[in-house]
Amino acid sequence: MCFNMFLYYFIVLFTFVLCYSEEDLGYSLNIGNAIDVFANYGDLSQVTQVISADYEGEESEDSIVPFSEKNIKVFSNVTSKESRGEADGVTSMELMLCETFDDLLDAYFKNFKIEGTDKPWKAFMGDWIHDEIMRTFGIEYDLKPDCCFVLVKLTKMHKTVELGNLQNVGVKDYVMRAIEDLNVTNTADVRKFMKSYGTHYIDSYATGNIIYQVFKYKRRGFDLLRSYIAMRNAGRANSANLRFYFSSYFLKQVGDIRIASGNKTVETWARTNLRDGQYLYSRPSLLRLNYNAVLVHKLNNLMDNGALIGLNLKTLRPLFRDKRKADKYAEIVANDLQLWEINA
Repeated sequence: MCFNMFLYYFIVLFTFVLCYSEEDLGYSLNIGNAIDVFANYGDLSQVTQVISADYEGEESEDSIVPFSEKNIKVFSNVTSKESRGEADGVTSMELMLCETFDDLLDAYFKNFKIEGTDKPWKAFMGDWIHDEIMRTFGIEYDLKPDCCFVLVKLTKMHKTVELGNLQNVGVKDYVMRAIEDLNVTNTADVRKFMKSYGTHYIDSYATGNIIYQVFKYKRRGFDLLRSYIAMRNAGRANSANLRFYFSSYFLKQVGDIRIASGNKTVETWARTNLRDGQYLYSRPSLLRLNYNAVLVHKLNNLMDNGALIGLNLKTLRPLFRDKRKADKYAEIVANDLQLWEINA
């Protein structure tokens, strides 16, 4: 009896291994390929370089890549469009006003979309404790991370890749066979399919880098900065006065400067060269880049392309020819995502 059970599981495992070839299995960014979001949900940032973080076992910066998650080729003949960033690719400075710490995380991950979830950042960092998350944003741990935050960041775009139209795209034979055998009314069966063939496909992605800094505000200062920005956007305030609203009088804490690729050389350069002098002391501040084109040029030359700065994942609905099966599969994926999001 035990031998028969062993033989059964061996055959199942052997069949699974043969269901797709090594050519169809990848660990880098492959447009159109499928991933199982649940495989690393809550810690996707360990297999995607999206934010500055120190992991044990990292040998060097050369070993860091934007994406190293297992993905499988499920479509047979996809097309894509690629756009390259400009040589002087550092964009203008973004100031993102965040009422809460959750708003800060939403703002940082605004270019990341996972169909079926409202909080993509939880897939990347949901399993992290607050101390770890705050450290990646360069701010000190706070038991009550109350109001308010401003995220300052500059982005360098390397390239964006978007999937073409899927209307006439074929599906790999082994995926079609698995779909034909799939009983979508059995959630256990659907979850086995997810583990084998994924939950989402890569619809688009962007690589490059982001340099960022977080400022924690007192409520009064935050409200004044928000009013000032509204007036500046309406052309009724001088942009040169921006620095005033980042003074110690309004701030609770000035975060460290971080870079999404985790490049420590660039972070050290930024802390040394981007210092803003106020009264009797100076501190690192990305605002220096707002007034110094030479520093922006130097930073552009230093920034590598080692970060994933945007990602759009869509459920595997297009694989299914049967609309009923497609809808049921997407529904189960979305329901599981909502549960994981709540519990993260």
